[in-house]
Amino acid sequence: MTTESPVKKPVWTPTKVQSLYRHQNGRYYARTFAGGKEKWTSLRTTLLSVAKNRIQEHLDANERRKVSGEAQSAVGRLTFGDALSLYREHLEFEGIRPKTREFREAGIKLVLRSWPGIEEVNTRKITARSVEEWLRRFYSQAKPHVPTNAKSPAKNSTGSSATTIKCALDAMRYVLDVAVDAGFLYANPARNPSVGDAVKKILKAVRRKRAEKGGVTLPDKENFAALVDSIREMGFGECEAAADYVEFIAFSGARKNEAINVLWSDVDFPKGKIHLRVTKNGEARFVPMLDEMRELLMKMKKRGRNVALTDAVLLVREAGGFITRACCELEIPRFTTHGLRHLFGTVCMEAGVDVRTVAKWMGHKDNGALLLKIYAHVRGDHETAMAKKVVFAKTTPSEVKASES
Repeated sequence: MTTESPVKKPVWTPTKVQSLYRHQNGRYYARTFAGGKEKWTSLRTTLLSVAKNRIQEHLDANERRKVSGEAQSAVGRLTFGDALSLYREHLEFEGIRPKTREFREAGIKLVLRSWPGIEEVNTRKITARSVEEWLRRFYSQAKPHVPTNAKSPAKNSTGSSATTIKCALDAMRYVLDVAVDAGFLYANPARNPSVGDAVKKILKAVRRKRAEKGGVTLPDKENFAALVDSIREMGFGECEAAADYVEFIAFSGARKNEAINVLWSDVDFPKGKIHLRVTKNGEARFVPMLDEMRELLMKMKKRGRNVALTDAVLLVREAGGFITRACCELEIPRFTTHGLRHLFGTVCMEAGVDVRTVAKWMGHKDNGALLLKIYAHVRGDHETAMAKKVVFAKTTPSEVKASES
């Protein structure tokens, strides 16, 4: 009687990810080739999800070795502070605009403040995992910003907005890029896919907290009309153009950069549409020309007389100061220019326009998910009107009033 020999378990099991293999001991390895020789490198994990993130950094490092040569790697120690000094020198000679330089310097300050002692850390000791831990710590320990000479934090500040987090992470990436270019790192740990995944989760939490906190305070229709009239009557040289700017954004729901790039050639009166060519995601879109928008544009065109198709519709690029002054004069809560976009979404939804259509007009790609969380600032009077339409019993409202009397 013959007995079958047990089937041996293979030493290496390939995965669906290129160059990623699982050893029979459960650990994952990267399989690369250098000089025609096969090389196996442990990724020090038994979790596939972790291995997928680590292998990308390993492959990037291996590719850099092929291009530059192992012997060309820098010898010695480069601290984060040294890399930061080199990066600041680059900022001075790269011809970067002052505003961009200020934004990057703000990011550097955030990194230094949130990671004590990082200036003395060897850049080779900074890993993707340590960057992830720093981001989570940055988010959880953030404190609201206190303006200069103020006793209390800014009203809407959290210290961990999406812009703040991205600003800090960009600074970390730029500084470590210097270490990569100098040969002290083969791959930038701050650009590892695992860090990108961590950022997405943090930003998702930021948006959720913002939605739960509630929306901005928006003026009702009467206050909005009064605000526009107040701006037009301020007596400054640009007050008329500033009022046009406010109404244009409120009637179109466009972002500031989208609105100021609209030309008269983008305005289609016969079809009742406005073409937004410059958008946040780079995809042009059309917004409907509401009756109030048509009336506004006709007045602007008549006032401008011989307007060329290549001329910009809006004559000012900002009107935040006018809005602030008008709010103070009318004694109503102040709101930002972006609040006009919120106002457009709110008014459209109160008018009964379905969420998907409003999302399309506003340039959202999520079919209204973000719109419902952030932009649906339905005011109290509208809520009361909607509640009156909800009836469970067959008794009509007139019958209810008759029985009460």
